[in-house]
Amino acid sequence: MKGKNPVKLQRPNILYFICHDIGRHMGCYGVPVETPNLDAFAAGSVRFANAFCNSAACTPSRVCAMTGQYAHVSGGVGLAHIGWPLAESERTIVDYLKDAGYETIHSGTEHERHPQANRYEVDIQEDWEDSNAEIAVNKALDCLTKRDRSRPFYLNIGTQQPHASSWSHADELYGGSVAPEDVYIPPYLPDRPGLRKGFGQFQAAIRYMDRHFGRLMDGLKRLGHDRDTIVVFTTDHGIAAPRSKSTLYDRGVEIALLIRLPDGSFAGTEVRHLIQNIDFVPTLLAAAGAPVPGHLPGKSFWPLLNGGPYTPHDHIFIERNFHGERRVWGNARDYVDRYDPVRAIRTPAFHYIRYFDPTVKCRPWLPFEIPPGAPGEEQEHWEFCIPQPREPRPEEELFHVAQDPQEFVNVAARPEFRQVKADLSRKLDEWMKSTDDFVLRGDVPKRYEQPGWGPNWPVRK
Repeated sequence: MKGKNPVKLQRPNILYFICHDIGRHMGCYGVPVETPNLDAFAAGSVRFANAFCNSAACTPSRVCAMTGQYAHVSGGVGLAHIGWPLAESERTIVDYLKDAGYETIHSGTEHERHPQANRYEVDIQEDWEDSNAEIAVNKALDCLTKRDRSRPFYLNIGTQQPHASSWSHADELYGGSVAPEDVYIPPYLPDRPGLRKGFGQFQAAIRYMDRHFGRLMDGLKRLGHDRDTIVVFTTDHGIAAPRSKSTLYDRGVEIALLIRLPDGSFAGTEVRHLIQNIDFVPTLLAAAGAPVPGHLPGKSFWPLLNGGPYTPHDHIFIERNFHGERRVWGNARDYVDRYDPVRAIRTPAFHYIRYFDPTVKCRPWLPFEIPPGAPGEEQEHWEFCIPQPREPRPEEELFHVAQDPQEFVNVAARPEFRQVKADLSRKLDEWMKSTDDFVLRGDVPKRYEQPGWGPNWPVRK
């Protein structure tokens, strides 16, 4: 990348901000939604245009990002509160940075283990309300104001916004929903009243999170930490919508990734290389000058941010296993935990997806496939406004994403793509074998515990 030579800080502070379910649904990624603070932050940062998670669900994605391991290797294959919290034996970046002398701090929400179980030295999350973006930022800034500055810090801030569970607060907290006529509907979704209503709440939640992220950046500058802190903004996976969250389509696994360096190096630069979130641990450890464990499969992209030589990925692997669904009464015990093993390989030009149980779900509608007058047109809730198709999904899908970025056309059966499909299929098989993937053995993992939020939660009762 072109830019001024970066100033090398021996042990910079690291602020890692992760929000729920935003994908790249932000102004700085060319989407017409209101994110002025993130847009300004992106202008002073490196923006990664092709960053993806390695597993398309909340806990599994975050486990990948925090451990640097594939989900089926670490055991993070389902949602923590459905019985799949990351095992205590698994080490995360929190442990690695503590070993390197960093003070580790957490504010807001987390989803890798049960709350208060992630071995942060300072864990400010005490109750459900702490997941709110405003409160998470307030507590983080208060902690930074009062802490001893003799050690560098790693601060992890998670926010509930804009998760779909937070949309109902549009009138109460967010200043009202975005008007239906001002809502942006992505081109892979049908433009229906129910979607416009839901996305109006979604965009209001994004606007709220953006406002408090701006407050966080202002507070960081006021404390002088804008000059000694690497700031990472990211998310867990794509937006909550059909063909998005929990699927392995690009819209389900795409993530925003913005990284601001303390001296403003490479500000406004776009990186188009493939990046995966198992790359985060080796990258941030390298930035901190800490040892990078040799067993991690990800690749540090710190050289991209430090003016060094870098060889991009020519492919990355992505998986789906479990995702708790269909909440009935609002309790973790009322989720249905569906096993749906899916594996994929993504290159700069192609995306190959293989379904190991094609009967689990039907193929979702594309907007131009929905017949006029189909049921759901007048539904007012986005989850129900798209009719359910009866056609089973195929066992394989192949998309030429360089020419078909919305993944409208499955070319897996076309003869001109036979060799491409064979090559990607072989690489996927080799990866599954090399990582001892339980899918190849026909094993179905058993969850570790009964659904729930852990015995010590909430802290403040």
